[in-house]
Parts: sequence; C-alpha cells; structure tokens
Amino acid sequence: MFSKLVRNTVLATSLAFSIVPLASQNAIANDIRDFLVYNNNELEITQLYVSSAKSRYWGNNILNSDIVNGSFDMITFSNDSNQCTYDIKAIYSDGTYDIMRQADLCSTYGINFYGDGGDYR
Repeated sequence: MFSKLVRNTVLATSLAFSIVPLASQNAIANDIRDFLVYNNNELEITQLYVSSAKSRYWGNNILNSDIVNGSFDMITFSNDSNQCTYDIKAIYSDGTYDIMRQADLCSTYGINFYGDGGDYR
C-alpha cells in the first residue's frame, strides 16, 4: 500500500513538473511577425501604422512614444492571424511619411526607415 502511494506521488509530481515548462514557454513565445522598427532619419517617427497588405485601412497608431533618430522600437503582434504580408506607414514629426509595402513580417526581424523610403531585412 505504501509503495503504491509513493509511486503515485512520484508519478503525479513528474507529470506536474513536465507541464510547467511547456506552459511557461508558450506564455513567453513571441509572434513570428514581431519586428523592430529602426529610425535612420533625422526626424522623429511620431506615428506608426501596420496594416494587412490586403486592406485599404491603416487602423490606429501603434506607437506608445516617438522613435528618435538612431533608435528603434519593438512592434509586437497579439492577434491570431496567420498572415505574413503587411504594409507599414511611418509618419515623421514634420508630417511627411514613408510607406513600406508588402513587407513579409514572417521572414524579417527589422524594418528601417530612412526618410526617403523604407527597407527591411
């Protein structure tokens, strides 16, 4: 009886510990479309919009704060879409803007804006 109790306790503990790492890995997993926006322009990026390449609408500004020259910001996704191709619009402090069309966010890690067009890698 005692050995059966010990065996069941060890088994339950083993199963519990094997589930914990899986849950924590899923909780911290990043979306494959997350990317960095680099501002390589002398002007600040004051607004940033990411829209499906299939959409005609930009939606809401997703920046929490301006991106100054030479710095970057992390853009994260939290929707369950499996789409990869997006248009990205950066609006600068003087009101001018650049649009990066058809960026494949599933295969890139950074978008660069130069003030005369964007580039992604």
